[in-house]
Amino acid sequence: MISKKSTIVMLAVVLLSIHFSCTSGTKIFEQNPPFTIKETTFQNWFAGSQEFGRGIHIFLEFENIPQEVKLDSIYFRGMAEILQRDPENPLKYKGNLKASAKQDVVMDENPAKEMNNPIPDIQKDFPFDLSPKEAVISYRRNNKQYYHKIIDAKEIEALNYPSSNQGDN
Repeated sequence: MISKKSTIVMLAVVLLSIHFSCTSGTKIFEQNPPFTIKETTFQNWFAGSQEFGRGIHIFLEFENIPQEVKLDSIYFRGMAEILQRDPENPLKYKGNLKASAKQDVVMDENPAKEMNNPIPDIQKDFPFDLSPKEAVISYRRNNKQYYHKIIDAKEIEALNYPSSNQGDN
């Protein structure tokens, strides 16, 4: 007969193994990163014409970044980009996230003519489930990858690049 103690131990082992198998593929956010973020802002930008696209600039200003920390990438609104350090201020970083341009498609009464339309890119591989004002920074410390979630990025005024008219030369 199995004792009560061994039953509890076996149950605990089963529950722990289920817990670790469920969380093995998820990314865990670092709650206390080794740096302090002063401000996070983002700015939508729009090119003068559709073929040049649109996107988002995201700006990070830090109070401090330890020397052993190497900032890597930013994840925001279904897009990801490598962070670029401001050459004039080592505590400022920027990510230039470019939305994919719309592709031409054929719309016709005859569905056979629409057959070669491209399949829409629905970014299934984006690794995080974020709200519109949340972003994630990936960084390396002591050769280990970490992730930190920013919960309230502030939007600043959009930037509209004017289109150039060929007749204005």
